[in-house]
Amino acid sequence: MTNPVLAPGDRARLISPWLQLCPPGTIEHDLRRGPVRPGEVSADGPVVLIDQHPRSRRRLQRAARELGVVPEREFVVLPTLDRPMVVVDDVEEAVRHFWTAVATVPPGLAFAVPASAALALARLAPWRWTGAVAPARVLVGRRR
Repeated sequence: MTNPVLAPGDRARLISPWLQLCPPGTIEHDLRRGPVRPGEVSADGPVVLIDQHPRSRRRLQRAARELGVVPEREFVVLPTLDRPMVVVDDVEEAVRHFWTAVATVPPGLAFAVPASAALALARLAPWRWTGAVAPARVLVGRRR
């Protein structure tokens, strides 16, 4: 059953919150379903590549290069692409803000030493480690 309030293409925007950051007409390609062929990417429109595998940063950047997509922004998605709770721009200021002002130990675990220690370590770690460790990533760009 379709929702009469949503236009046909708007359903994807509800499922993929990163599309809210993109202009209308943005095409999303999920690398979890296999490689994207150059003919599947529009010649002039915005493109979103998503992946959720170890080393997804490199996989997305390599796919963008092969497809002729110039990256404009990259996001880290937590915890997964299928159940996104947080979408963080993969830049130092945003990642540091996430770890210092947003991330907390879940209720009921406040006295759990491992959870608090893990959060403290994440706050001290180099900011690029967040994007390297978190497998769910989004790359937004345009075709050259």
